[in-house]
Amino acid sequence: MYGITDSCHMILSSLKNRTAAATIGARVLTVIVFTEASIMAAFYLLGADSSSIGAGVVDTLMLAIISTLVIYLWVIRPLKYAKQQNELFNTLVNNIDVGMVVTDPRAHGVITYVNPAFTRITGYAFDEVIGRNPRLLHGDDTIESARQQTRAAIREGRAVRVLQRNCRKDGTPFWNDLHLNPVTGADGAIYQWVGLINDVTAQREMEQQNERWASAMQQSAEAVCVFNDQGVIEFANESFCDNVGLSLALVVGIDVRRFCSEDDHAEDSAGESMSESMALKQPWSARHRCVRADGSCYEALSSMTPIAQQDGSLAFVAVHRDITDMAAVEAQLRQSQKMEAVGLLVGGIAHDFNNVLAGILGNLYLLRRHIQDDPQMQKRLEGVEKQGYAAAGMLRQLLSFSRKGEPEVKVMDLAPFSKELVKFARVSVPESITLTCRLEVRHLILRCDPVQLQQSLLNLIVNAMHAVQKRGNRNGYIELTIDDVAPPAELYALKTCDTWARICVRDNGIGMDAATREKIFEPFFTTKVSGIGTGLGLAMVQGYLESLHGLINVESQPGVGTSVSIWLPASPAEQPAINEQDVSVRQGGGELLLLADDDELVLLALTEILESANYRVLRASSGAGALRLFEEHGARLHMAILDVVMPDGTGIEVARQMQQSRHDLPIVFMTGYDRQSTLLSSEHASHLMLRKPWDIAQLNRVLERSLVL
Repeated sequence: MYGITDSCHMILSSLKNRTAAATIGARVLTVIVFTEASIMAAFYLLGADSSSIGAGVVDTLMLAIISTLVIYLWVIRPLKYAKQQNELFNTLVNNIDVGMVVTDPRAHGVITYVNPAFTRITGYAFDEVIGRNPRLLHGDDTIESARQQTRAAIREGRAVRVLQRNCRKDGTPFWNDLHLNPVTGADGAIYQWVGLINDVTAQREMEQQNERWASAMQQSAEAVCVFNDQGVIEFANESFCDNVGLSLALVVGIDVRRFCSEDDHAEDSAGESMSESMALKQPWSARHRCVRADGSCYEALSSMTPIAQQDGSLAFVAVHRDITDMAAVEAQLRQSQKMEAVGLLVGGIAHDFNNVLAGILGNLYLLRRHIQDDPQMQKRLEGVEKQGYAAAGMLRQLLSFSRKGEPEVKVMDLAPFSKELVKFARVSVPESITLTCRLEVRHLILRCDPVQLQQSLLNLIVNAMHAVQKRGNRNGYIELTIDDVAPPAELYALKTCDTWARICVRDNGIGMDAATREKIFEPFFTTKVSGIGTGLGLAMVQGYLESLHGLINVESQPGVGTSVSIWLPASPAEQPAINEQDVSVRQGGGELLLLADDDELVLLALTEILESANYRVLRASSGAGALRLFEEHGARLHMAILDVVMPDGTGIEVARQMQQSRHDLPIVFMTGYDRQSTLLSSEHASHLMLRKPWDIAQLNRVLERSLVL
């Protein structure tokens, strides 16, 4: 098929040849007259008698020969050429896909001819357009600027090419790549205009679609690049350029595999696997590390798809996403899942362990009452009792870590607490290491569990001590600093607090690299030698701080040291509570109590304790047994103490049935878990809780509040 420009030139040439053919008759007459005049002039010059018969014959022969030769060369041959051109013209205009319209400027620009392609493109028949103005193709969608450009070219008598929006006969618009050319005569005057109409609607719509896709690609948050079968980037959007840290001008021409990090520890690096997929012309996707222009790395999720181009070559489109933030969230989720797994392990043994402690401590209390006359034995039993409560404190810490325990919250002043903590820690820290406490504020009041906070800070101090010992520094030190410096904004973006208490444990030990810092909060991860570390210390500290809405941040450099800062919400308006320890059960007045627990040691010990304080006790070792006693003595009961977990009916189920008959009966639940995980229903939220292993002070509080002693 002819190109539209070539077609235009050929059409104009054919039109001119047709015009030349119109002068052939004049040429023939001119040849005859000129030839005859030449013969007569020759006779005259030769002195021959032109009137003789011989001269007439010669004249006729010469006229025929010369005229024939000249007519052939000057008339017949051009006529044949013009005929050939005319046939070519007719073939061209009738078969090309480009519409042609011819107008006469001498008749106000009306249409004098259109080819079949014109009628096919516009929908008008030949007879419908002859004698009409080409403006019949104009419509509401016609582009005014293109129309003005066409009019200016006609006024100036020059060719023009415009992209116009025209309308077909049925009113549907189409994009017209219009070529308009003047046809001039021998005198240079324009006697025709030839317009070539090329319907480029499909091409234009594709271009517009490509423009929309290109715009969407540029504005996409996903990084996109296109590269050839050699991996050389030919196009990249703004997001891709931002990710790799280069401008588009610098990105184009770079091998896309250059941005794959060589530190990728996969068996097959991303660059190698991408090359294999490119060679096989297959799609590819991978999660891998990428490197920016400045050398920094980030984690990315990439996919690649092969596409065939119009010229038959193969290219690839890659979509690339920076998932650094998502990877951080995944790491937090894995950490949370590990914490949950450890929590399930701890929670599974919590109830039985608390029952054992409750039985031991209850019997220790009874034993101390029977040997009051032996001070030495009393002192030893007090030591055993303290160890029992210390074990209970450690279990509470484990339960808090597993989200199954409720801290025993008290109001306390952080300054004196820290001083006592340092005194206690000095027993474990070698004399070669200096341990100091620096108080930047006089009073910071906290609401927390002192036992858990002490255990958390001791963990940090012990870790610092081991780090200093590993370095072998003779001038090793551990510094505990207390101040009210707020945490960095990025740490508490979702937490608000007017006053923060910061506790910082700093050392000049061996320090940690980045890889170690990422793992220090994982359960069972430890840098200590086998047999020394459990790997639960920092994980438990983190769990405890989260239960208090606190924060933790670790800064460390190998060979320099480590600084661990924790922040806790402070309550400066409150005053610390006085720590009082009851030593004996408050005396009763013969009140009848129902006690139910499936642990016989706990049941017997608590029964004897209550009976020694002038209470009457009904014992049951199951839920069903407790209900039988209630049916018999329910009207006379003053109080019920029910273990939550029992066979043949839990404490909560027993309490529900009891209160259907005695809604005024005070009920206390005993459990090895916290209140939140025990009282699942709001209907029991108002009941008192006696948490195992209880001490005398706790027992007195529930007795006083239930019996109003």
